[in-house]
Amino acid sequence: MKNIFLSILFLQFTVIIYSQQDRNLSTWYQSPVLYNPASVATGDEDYGFFTNFRSQWLTIPEPGIGLRTNTLTTEFKIPDGFSGSNNFGIGLNALNDQTGTAKLMTTNISIPINYTLSLDKKNKLSVGIAPGFYQQSIDRNAQTFENQWNGNEFINLPDIEIGLNNSYASIDFGAGIFYQYTMRNKTRFYGGLALNHLTRQKINFSFGGDRIYMQSVIQLGADITSRKKDLRLQPSLLYFKTGTGYNLITGMTFEHVLKESSQITTINKTTCVNYGFYYRHNDALITTFGFKIKGIRFGLAFDANLSYLSQATASVGAIEVYFKSIHLYRNSSSRTKLK
Repeated sequence: MKNIFLSILFLQFTVIIYSQQDRNLSTWYQSPVLYNPASVATGDEDYGFFTNFRSQWLTIPEPGIGLRTNTLTTEFKIPDGFSGSNNFGIGLNALNDQTGTAKLMTTNISIPINYTLSLDKKNKLSVGIAPGFYQQSIDRNAQTFENQWNGNEFINLPDIEIGLNNSYASIDFGAGIFYQYTMRNKTRFYGGLALNHLTRQKINFSFGGDRIYMQSVIQLGADITSRKKDLRLQPSLLYFKTGTGYNLITGMTFEHVLKESSQITTINKTTCVNYGFYYRHNDALITTFGFKIKGIRFGLAFDANLSYLSQATASVGAIEVYFKSIHLYRNSSSRTKLK
């Protein structure tokens, strides 16, 4: 047990130089634009807001070891007046997290922009880009001699000792494509491919800093109308590869309609409850639960750690809460295209 705990300490300390912390949310399906700029404003709503808080490794007693993440996204749909049902999309992604005994803080802000082309009544294709910036900082006052103990000996990390910068910032850039197919019964299938951190900016804490890895992302999912009108099935998959590491999450959300809107009004009239189960490969089982009341969604997720680190975390991987609001520009009675 002691060796596992000390290994986690060592891992959190060396993350400053040797690894790359990136977006890792259990409720990613509520805001896919975090991973793919082409998916901005591709839903039925005209604009929306999403915010999320995630706290990881809660049961580890050592101060500063946990990982906390704050996320905010916004999306706006802009109709293309020259091309009928086509539209532009623009948004804002802001993600901030902090981890490790040296308080490594990462801030990533981007502006996703896309164009959605209606190929026909059922098929849509979106292409997007996301210019932004990437900033990291550390608290050197939090670095002590004890931090360098790895369980067997004191280690020497010269890049930390002689580092010249407490923080750095650089430009960031991403791009992606997103496709969706909608059937007559309102069942929707979608998929996307994105490339993030195309600029591969330098981790500029010192002269010896490396560059961050480019991240490739694959998203697949569906919103399926079942034989029971009050039940929708929402399978989804997220895979991303960052350098030599990868993350694969797959599972299903079940959405029960408690109060259905009329056929000619909008999404803002439906009341739903949803729950889901997902598996993060070689890491955790994710359980989610949420509500949708008119134009508001809110819920939480819990990660039960299944890896060898569960001995140190007591199987408590993370707790996550989210809030999302979706809106229409015009009065709902004037919108007959949405359910």
